[in-house]
Amino acid sequence: MRNQTKNASISEFLAVMAGSKEIGLAIAKDNKELESFAQAMDDMDFKHVEEISDLVKFPKTYLTVREDMEKNVYDFAVQYPTGQVEIFDKELMRSQTFSPDYKNLGIVFLVAKDDLNKLQTKGFELLSCVGPAYQS
Repeated sequence: MRNQTKNASISEFLAVMAGSKEIGLAIAKDNKELESFAQAMDDMDFKHVEEISDLVKFPKTYLTVREDMEKNVYDFAVQYPTGQVEIFDKELMRSQTFSPDYKNLGIVFLVAKDDLNKLQTKGFELLSCVGPAYQS
């Protein structure tokens, strides 16, 4: 399901994402706006994580997606709404399978529009596998 919220603030978008069964996507027009969105997420108690396996370790998390993202980020986005996700934990050096606790999780991917376009040309259609999307 792909939704574009119109005339909403990033804060309103983030409030909806808490407890969502889908990953949210915040699309920044440039790096300056990306930093602004990241600050808004920090202000709303979303924790920035670097590793895909950390997305489910805290109630509200976000991951900054760049054009050189690893395939496991895309795989996570595709699997998340199904109720079962398999990820490779680099610290433990093994694959882990879990069922998301949707009521207590809120996950957002943060991406610059230019990076999103480059990912799409590589075949990573993030817009088709995430839920609500926000763009100012």
